[in-house]
This record gives sequence, structure tokens and C-alpha cells, in this order.
Amino acid sequence: MPETIPILPSGDFDVTEAFWQRFDFAARGRWAEYLVLRHERLAIELHFWLDPSVDRWTNDVACYIRFPDPGSARACHAGWADVEVPEPAVLSAPQDEPWGATEFHLIDLHGNLVRIGGFPDVHR
Repeated sequence: MPETIPILPSGDFDVTEAFWQRFDFAARGRWAEYLVLRHERLAIELHFWLDPSVDRWTNDVACYIRFPDPGSARACHAGWADVEVPEPAVLSAPQDEPWGATEFHLIDLHGNLVRIGGFPDVHR
């Protein structure tokens, strides 16, 4: 089965790696211009390309990570809820959406929006 992996900009790989480590992501590869982070338990992989000019306030890059159901998305959030999120990064609370999904988002220190959600079976 194919896998989709987002590629997000990073202004500084040290900052990016330290931020995502808070959420149990670990480096799986790091080169001069490319960084691969993976959360083994959740099987989520994020890739980053180096862009020293990325601005947190104007970065419009986003991705969506879909879990198989709302409960799995809530469980992901519960595992991250106690993480100290440094400003101006943001971890929102989960919301039940009118279309049946449960969603929340995480915006990292470089302004990358990672939306996370789970949909009930009826929406697949």
C-alpha cells in the first residue's frame, strides 16, 4: 500500500529535531539539506528540507495525518497533551467536526501546520 509522507520546510534542523522529539519523533536520517523524523509507535514519518529563510508567521505549508477513526486521533492527542509546547508553537485541543471527524492541529516553531484527525467509517 502506498504511503504519503509530508515534506516541510525547516529554518534550522537542530530546532526542528528538538521540537519534534518532544512528541517522540526521532531522527532516522539527517543530511546537509534534508531531515527525516519518525514516530515509531504511531508510524508517522515527517521529512524536512532546509530553508533558512522560512518565516513562522508567513509559512503556509501544511499537511494532514489521518487516523482510521476518531478514537485513534483522540488517543494521539492524549499522548501529546502533557508535552510542554514552546511558544509560538501551538497544540490545539481536539474538536468533533460536523462531518464526523475528530481533529486537532500542531503548528511547529517554523510555522508548519500539521492537522491530525480521525474519520468514522462512513467517511472513507
